[in-house]
Amino acid sequence: MKKFIVIVSLVALVNNFTRAQELETVEAKYRGKPIIQMTLNDKKTWVLLDTGSEYTILDSGAKQKYDFFVSHSNDDRINVSGLGSTNNGLSETSNAELRFGHVKLKGPTYAFDLSTVAKSIQLRTGKRITAIIGTHMMRSYGFVIDMRDSTATLHIKSKKKKNQSDFSSDDMIIAKNAKK
Repeated sequence: MKKFIVIVSLVALVNNFTRAQELETVEAKYRGKPIIQMTLNDKKTWVLLDTGSEYTILDSGAKQKYDFFVSHSNDDRINVSGLGSTNNGLSETSNAELRFGHVKLKGPTYAFDLSTVAKSIQLRTGKRITAIIGTHMMRSYGFVIDMRDSTATLHIKSKKKKNQSDFSSDDMIIAKNAKK
């Protein structure tokens, strides 16, 4: 009887361990620059995956179209070099939900007038970007940019369904019978 309980326990443990290791892949193809389609507040848009940018930046000029808010307080601004000048004030955003496939990307997002950058990219690629995804967010989600295959990939752990228990009903019945 002890062997039976040990076997049932091992089966349940292996079952839970393998479920925890299941990964889902979200992938997008791109041409030339790593510009991929995402959604911003449930509206499709193009974003640039930029390994040279630390921050995730939304185009402040698109706030009405994509229904997000930009803080206008100087206390909330982050000053960074780049984007064509020595000092740029990035404003904090709110109500901005970025998704890559079904994956909601959480993390700080900032706003800046990207119109000049967006126009330049659009002239060369035909795609108007609304956001730049920076290394902080890419690293926290494990983005992989494959320049050879022109793909951007994200591997995430599969989530269990809310009502899914750690044991199947058969395992529970077997475990109950083993205790008798």
